[in-house]
Amino acid sequence: MAEARLQVIAGGAIPQEPLATDPWQFQTACVNAFVASWRARGFSPVTIDNDIGLLERTLAALGRPAWEVTPEDIDRVIGDLAMKGRATSTRREYVQIFKGFHRFLQAR
Repeated sequence: MAEARLQVIAGGAIPQEPLATDPWQFQTACVNAFVASWRARGFSPVTIDNDIGLLERTLAALGRPAWEVTPEDIDRVIGDLAMKGRATSTRREYVQIFKGFHRFLQAR
C-alpha cells in the first residue's frame, strides 16, 4: 500500500483580515451560503425562491443580525403577525425558516 504524504503549501490560504466588518454584510454572505447549501442539496428552485423571500422578510422584521436575536424578538415578530391576522401556519413558517438559518450559522 502506498504511503500517503501531506504537503504544506505556503501562502494566503487563510485571510489575515476579517472578511466583513459590517454585521449586515456578513449576514448577507451567510444567507447566500445558506441558499447555496439548498442548491447543493437539490432543493427545487421554486422552493428556494419562496424560502429566500420568507427568510428575508423574517430577518427584516427581526431588525437585528440573526446571532443577536433573542426569544423576545421572535415573540414580538410572531405576535405582530398574529395581530395582522396571519394564519398559524404562516407564523410557523417564519419560525421554521429562522430556526433553519440559525442552525446553519451554528454549524459554521
